[in-house]
Amino acid sequence: MKHTHLWRLAAPLVGITLLASCAMPVSPTVQQTDISRQVLASQDGWAAAEGGTRGGADAAPEHVFDVRNRTELVTALQRSGTLPKIIRLHGRIDLSVDDANRPLGEADYRDPAFDFEQYLQTYAPAVWGKKPLTGPLEEARQRSSANQAERVVIRIPSNTTLLGVGRDARLEHGMLYLDKVDNVILRNIHFSDSYDYFPAWDPKDNANGEWNSEYDTVSLRGATHVWVDHCSFSDGDRPDQTARTALGRPMQHHDGLLDITQQSNFVTVSYNHFKEHDKTNLVGSSDSQKLDIDKLKVTFHHNLWEHTKERSPRVRYGQVHVYNNLYVAATGIPYAHGYSIGVGAQSRIYSENNVWETSSDIPSGALVKLWKGNAFFDRGSLQNGQSVDLGASLQAVNPAATVSADVGWQPTWHGKVDDSAAVAETVRATAGAGRL
Repeated sequence: MKHTHLWRLAAPLVGITLLASCAMPVSPTVQQTDISRQVLASQDGWAAAEGGTRGGADAAPEHVFDVRNRTELVTALQRSGTLPKIIRLHGRIDLSVDDANRPLGEADYRDPAFDFEQYLQTYAPAVWGKKPLTGPLEEARQRSSANQAERVVIRIPSNTTLLGVGRDARLEHGMLYLDKVDNVILRNIHFSDSYDYFPAWDPKDNANGEWNSEYDTVSLRGATHVWVDHCSFSDGDRPDQTARTALGRPMQHHDGLLDITQQSNFVTVSYNHFKEHDKTNLVGSSDSQKLDIDKLKVTFHHNLWEHTKERSPRVRYGQVHVYNNLYVAATGIPYAHGYSIGVGAQSRIYSENNVWETSSDIPSGALVKLWKGNAFFDRGSLQNGQSVDLGASLQAVNPAATVSADVGWQPTWHGKVDDSAAVAETVRATAGAGRL
C-alpha cells in the first residue's frame, strides 16, 4: 500500500545546505567523447513521444560535473536550477552520511521520544485493534522518519542526466525522487538498499496488518519524459527476508525498486536488472486515482527481473508496453514467485515476446495476475522454452471475469521487437549497470 509521505510536501532538496565547494566541471574534450550526452533514440519507447527525452545533453561545459560523494552530488544538483546539467557518478556514493561523509544510522535519525519496543507494546493488535495509529509514540516515529528522509531523499531536477562512470558507480542507502520534473535520464548506476529504519505499521493493511516502508530506490511522481537505462536495483546487504517479525508480521524496510505514479508519463525503462525484491515496479498508486487516466504511458523492454516476488510490473490505468523482457523465477526461495505482471484497474498492458525461466511448479496461470483489470494483450510469450498464451491463462484462472485482448491501443513507439528465442541470451548479455 502506498502512503502520503510528509517529506514529499517539503521544498526541493530539503535539509541540504548549498556548499561553497562543488565537483569540478569536466573538460569539453571529455564531454564530447563520453556517453553522457547520449539521448533517447527517436523510437525507443514511450519516453520518445511528445518531443523525446534528452536529459542534460545540451548542458554547457560549466554544467557538467564529476561527483564522488553525497555532498558533491547534492551541490551539483543544485547548480544552475533547471538548466541542462550532466552529473557523472564515480565509485560508491552513500546517501546516508553527514556532510563530512560519516555514515549515519538509526541512532542518528531516531527522535529521543521514540522507543520501538514500547511502540510494539502500545500498538499490538490485541491492545490497539485496527484503528489508525495516533499518540506520542507514533508522532515520535514520524519525526524519526522525517529526520531520515531529510538526509536520504535526493530530489532530481528537470533536464538532468545522471550517469554512472565505468562498471562500479553506485548509489546506496537513499532514494532518488523525481517529483513533477521533466526530461531526466538515469543510466549505468547500481542502486541498492534504500533502507527505512522506521517503517510504519498499518493495522488495516491486509487481514492482519502490515509494515510499510517509506522509500522506493527511485520514485517518479508526476514526472514526464524519463529514461531509466542499464541500471541495477537490489536491496543490497540488508534484504527484507532477514528482517525481524514484529506485531505478527515480517517487517518491511524497502518499498519499490522503481515506482512510477501520480500522473507520471512518457517513460522508458530499458536494459535494467531488478534482483531479489518483493514489491518491484508499481505503475499507478491507487485504484481511486482518476487523474491517472490517459497518463502512465510506460515502456519496459530488455529488462531482467531475477527472483522478484511481484509487481514486475503491476499496472493501474497506464498504457504500458512490456516486451523482450526476461523473468527468472522459482518457489522455495526467499523471494518466491507470486506473480510477474499485475493487471490492475483500467490498465491497458500490451505484452510481446517476453520470456520466463521458472521452476517447474510455477504454472503459466501464475505469471500474470488480475487486480480488477479487464483487458490484457499478449503474444509471443515463452515459459521454459514453450509457447504460452498468457491471455488465455489469465482468463482460465479467473473464469468469473471477462478479460478482453482488446486493450484499445497498439504500440508505435518502439524499436525492433526481438524474436522470443533470442531474448534470454540478449538480456543476460546486456541488462544492468556496468555494461555501457
